[in-house]
Amino acid sequence: MGDRGRGIPKICRCGEAVVMRTANTDWFHTFKWIDVSVYEEMEDMIEKVETGEGDSMTFRKRLNKCENEIENLEMETRVCETVVEKEVQECKMQLRSLKNISGLCW
Repeated sequence: MGDRGRGIPKICRCGEAVVMRTANTDWFHTFKWIDVSVYEEMEDMIEKVETGEGDSMTFRKRLNKCENEIENLEMETRVCETVVEKEVQECKMQLRSLKNISGLCW
């Protein structure tokens, strides 16, 4: 197998196209047992799936972190809105007081 590579061959080392054949066809120079080829393909897929699972876990952790940050920002926004609303009410009360005072002076 060595220089033929892993998995099911796609091209021959001589550059010729690989043709699937059965046990009844003549021997050919790109011969490789299908069980070996499939086993190698499965090993390679396992690595890719494990990498994908790791990436998925990393993505999930980052997503949870973002969701928590959004919740914190929403809470801060509500607190800020409440503070601003109180300040506006206080300003309105002061404005009324000033109007009353200025009304008395004229």
